[in-house]
Amino acid sequence: MTRLEAGTLKPRSELVDLADVVGSALRRVHALLLGHEVQITIPRDVPMIRLDPVLFEQVLFNLLDNAAKYSDPESRITIAAHQTGNTIALSVSDEGDGIPEADVERIFDKFYRAGAEDRQRAGTGLGLAICRGFVEAMGGTIAAANRENRKGARFTITLPVPAETTMNTETPV
Repeated sequence: MTRLEAGTLKPRSELVDLADVVGSALRRVHALLLGHEVQITIPRDVPMIRLDPVLFEQVLFNLLDNAAKYSDPESRITIAAHQTGNTIALSVSDEGDGIPEADVERIFDKFYRAGAEDRQRAGTGLGLAICRGFVEAMGGTIAAANRENRKGARFTITLPVPAETTMNTETPV
């Protein structure tokens, strides 16, 4: 957190396949997700994105860890990606109680833990602050919201599609 706040954390940006980073994060968090159904929807045509795979894997680990903490053991955790224009959105959704409305923006503050007092594996309150810092350092955004169609929380990371992965559709002159 100190390096993030000081601006000294420099991501090692490279083109990566989003599905590869998701797979790596899932392998790391596997033991914490036991009992949960994990559903992954990443279309094959999602282009490669420019990010630091180590930092992004940590972001996904933190989000999946929270999803496991704040939802029932038999519930579903969904990871989904889609492209809209020049951005790619990746969301992690759970079927827990959701986020109290008053906490939706504060949830990314350092040391803030929404409703953590009744959780056995409550953390330090740094996980989501680190997620926001890492994602912003890679040129993206992260937002929290409650799911619209059922109970649960959704965290959405939005990243730009790198120019080198978009096809040039202009006709040369």
